[in-house]
Amino acid sequence: MADGESGESRRRVLRATGCGSAIVLAGCVSVGEDTSQAGGEPARDRPADWCFDRLDDTVPDVEANAVSIDGVERKPEGELASKEEASYQCGPADGDHCGTCTYYIDDRDGDAVGACTEVAGEVRSADWCALWAPREELQDE
Repeated sequence: MADGESGESRRRVLRATGCGSAIVLAGCVSVGEDTSQAGGEPARDRPADWCFDRLDDTVPDVEANAVSIDGVERKPEGELASKEEASYQCGPADGDHCGTCTYYIDDRDGDAVGACTEVAGEVRSADWCALWAPREELQDE
């Protein structure tokens, strides 16, 4: 193969690689839309409880018997607030969300949904409720 053909071949490969990378990155970027909700769907025009049907009313034993990210023990089932009582909403409020709350129990069974020491049923880290309290570790930093 001549040097001219080799250089042209390299340019084609680099062009194809650059275009492919740009296409992949374009698929990852969303401009002007809130896609923080499940499935990357925009959050506008949804009720505050849109995710409730995706959350079970019961919590797996591995999470029901776990402590929160700050070591708070989970209340017994009969003492937990309902989502309605806690004003639970799907999505964050003013930047606060369950994943940064002292009561949040991280996912322990691999289903990407955690629990709470204060609220009954499954809890998503991206959501928020009126019982939200900042993590102790975050306050100390």
